[in-house]
Order: sequence, then C-alpha cells, then structure tokens
Amino acid sequence: MKVLKSRIEYWSNDYDRQVLIIKVGNEIVGIDFMQGDEPHDFSDSIGTPSILAVYNAASPYLSGDTENECVNQAINIWFELSGEGIDFR
Repeated sequence: MKVLKSRIEYWSNDYDRQVLIIKVGNEIVGIDFMQGDEPHDFSDSIGTPSILAVYNAASPYLSGDTENECVNQAINIWFELSGEGIDFR
C-alpha cells in the first residue's frame, strides 16, 4: 500500500485567511496560515507545530461540518491562546 503526502492550500473567505493543510494519507501532519489578503507562498512550509498540537488536542470538541472548518476553528483557538501569552515552545 502506498501512502500519499498531500498539500492542500485554500482561501477561507469566512476567516479572511489563506490556509495550508499537509496530510499523510488521511492524517493531518501540518497546518499553517496567513491572515489577511496578502498572497503567501507556502512552498517551504512544514506547518506550525503548535497549531497542529492545538488542532489535535481540540479535535474532539471542534464543531465544524468540514475538515477545513475544524482547522480554521483550531487556528482561532491557537491565535487566542497566543494572544493570552501562552508560549508554545
């Protein structure tokens, strides 16, 4: 069986951000984003580990109808925690 790695980039109108999801098979292994309408080149990105950690921890509690919506909700949680001074290092 061959496991495929995929990189999904999309623009989220609802959240005004460009999002990158990196998957191996069906598992998300990386998430990155750029807020606002500036185009961003994700070609060298491996994702932001702290966003992935928030996504993995919050997954059972996210209420999105789609994977993309759940990823955006996790980015929002990560952003809020970062703003509260949470250090993800």
